[in-house]
Amino acid sequence: MASKIAREVRVAVLGLPLFAAGLAVGAEPTTELEEVTVTAQRREESLQTAPIAVTAIDATALERRQVLDTKQIVFNVPNLTGNSNVGQTTATTFFIRGVGTTENLATADTSVGLYLDDVYVARQAVNNFNLLDIERVEVLRGPQGTLYGRNSNGGAIKIVTKKPSADPEFKAAATVGNYNRWELKLSGNGPVSDTVFVRGNFLTQNADGYIRNLTLNKDVNDTDYIGGRVAVRILPSETFTADLAIDYGRDKTNGGYASDIGNRARPRTTSLLTVLSGVDNRGDAETLGASLKLSWQLSDSLSLDSISGYRTTDQDLVLDLSDQPSSLYTLLQKQSNDQLTQEFQLNGTIGERVRYVAGLYYFTESTDVDINDLTRTVAGGAQTRFTKKFTVDSDSYAGFGQIEYQVGALTFIAGARYTSDDRKLAIVQTSSIPGTRANFDTAALIARGAAGQDIAVDRSFSKVTPKAGVNWAINDDLFGYLSYTKGFRSGGWAGRSLFVEQYVNVNPENVESYELGAKATLADRRIRWNNSLFVMDYTDLFNSLQIAGVFTVQTGDARIKGVESEFTFRATSWLDLFANIGYLDTEYTGTRPANLAPELQRSPKTQIKVGFSVDYPLAGGSLLVNGDVFNTDDYRVSPANLAVTAPLLPATATITKGFSLVNASVGYRWNEDRFEVAASCTNCLNEEYFDAGSYIGSFAAVYAGAPRFYRLTGSIRF
Repeated sequence: MASKIAREVRVAVLGLPLFAAGLAVGAEPTTELEEVTVTAQRREESLQTAPIAVTAIDATALERRQVLDTKQIVFNVPNLTGNSNVGQTTATTFFIRGVGTTENLATADTSVGLYLDDVYVARQAVNNFNLLDIERVEVLRGPQGTLYGRNSNGGAIKIVTKKPSADPEFKAAATVGNYNRWELKLSGNGPVSDTVFVRGNFLTQNADGYIRNLTLNKDVNDTDYIGGRVAVRILPSETFTADLAIDYGRDKTNGGYASDIGNRARPRTTSLLTVLSGVDNRGDAETLGASLKLSWQLSDSLSLDSISGYRTTDQDLVLDLSDQPSSLYTLLQKQSNDQLTQEFQLNGTIGERVRYVAGLYYFTESTDVDINDLTRTVAGGAQTRFTKKFTVDSDSYAGFGQIEYQVGALTFIAGARYTSDDRKLAIVQTSSIPGTRANFDTAALIARGAAGQDIAVDRSFSKVTPKAGVNWAINDDLFGYLSYTKGFRSGGWAGRSLFVEQYVNVNPENVESYELGAKATLADRRIRWNNSLFVMDYTDLFNSLQIAGVFTVQTGDARIKGVESEFTFRATSWLDLFANIGYLDTEYTGTRPANLAPELQRSPKTQIKVGFSVDYPLAGGSLLVNGDVFNTDDYRVSPANLAVTAPLLPATATITKGFSLVNASVGYRWNEDRFEVAASCTNCLNEEYFDAGSYIGSFAAVYAGAPRFYRLTGSIRF
């Protein structure tokens, strides 16, 4: 069934532009597509003239495609993959164009930047934000080293919330579904005075688990979430705006469970949704964030923004990584993080030809981690405990600028960013193996470094990441660009190592990218068709893996080539068709380390999405029908070459087979859009697949993707 759907999806998406063009020729005039505004270049501009590969999904599209949290964005953007990070339902791993990292410890930074209202979210531990009361999501593909800085080699994901306004409104929505799911959403907006406006939202979700644990005789992987956000906008004058926002989220679950598919420690169960773990997993997370944006319009040609952000997160995990009745590897991890950011941005123009953006940036964070690794060599054997506590402190400073100069239909772009990082590691580790391993601490690492080994607890990095490009406004409806950019991910340490001699420095990751793009608006603005072609060269591409049961880091040089295409067609005033496709060709260059697989992880050859949206007027209301299909090729969920790192396991254990996900909804809206009822499903055909795994020693345990969810939702708006 999945392969048949995949073939049909490929035919549909590849033929849709020709089909749409045929319909558009001679068609009756109809409603044109709305213009999409993005802030990918740190200022508002049209999506169709932004010289960057960016996907923008507005609030309407998010609702129609049932994108409820940041993880579900991945099924809607070409060359974007993602998953809950190894059983951590609150932590989402993003890979864009084959670049990302599955490590969520502060000893290694991410390679895809996540931003909430222009404030950088550094840690993966609690980054799976619920997308309630969102204006749009922007996904910037490719390195963003100039305007977004370090740790954005793969790209950046920007969540833009709705801002308070003078228009009073209130919306309530209640949902029930399978697995005893229920949720309540509330949002409201209104004026406090002529110059002060408030917006707020609240969300609570509860559901039973969809994985059956036969050993514990209960359903696991449940949902228990509560969160909300309050924002205030103050307009004391026509030239000054202050936006203050505070958000909170608390997620409690009995943890994600992996299913053993390696057949080494026990026969595998019949379904990925059935497990035999004897551990009562736990995954609790809490986050509190605040941001303040001050905007001055200094003149008709110059504006200044100050963006301040603070976030604190706490995560408490108990995870069986082996799926055995007598666990072979249990991870206990507590992680607390505090981060503070400050950015100043100048946006301006000089005459009619010059446009520029410049800024200063500061980031500081402190992360405390307490980890216990509980291991057994055989089921029922003695358990060994490795305990480590460490703190990572980071400070980063940057200055950046980009200037554009227009000459006729051409615009030339030049920009650069200078970044300076200081990072410090302090650690204490104990082992319960008497007489075989000595306990160690920061002083032991310093002594190793003094003896000439590759370890230092105080590390500094600096880098200039330039950008150059040229844009060509061919006419009002056709735009092209060519760009060259650099990016880098800050260095760190092999944080999950168990013994003192395994701790080593991790070098910065560097990338050079060349991109050619074309954006077209056709058929009287009823068709939007955006395309990009890119080549990226990497140095020290980061990989986190296990070798002979030991957590380690392996780097390699790589080249990534690819194509992306996004297409939207307003066939009639009530019917939209859309499709996107991503293609990747990845390879390691030079001498590939033997313990790395030939292909990069999470880099499927093709990913395709095709769908439709109906908003058909009826007497007294509107019929709402939506449907889409996402298809991906096979891809690796681990960088490891199992033939070397775990030769007893099948090589296919790290490869998730290509799968297709079908989503659909039907609803009715009436009484001037005040009331709505809708029935919906995600993964409607109940496709079974996995998107992450643990590969330690002689076992392989993988994490199942979400099964079929169906929901009935009613809402009211005032």
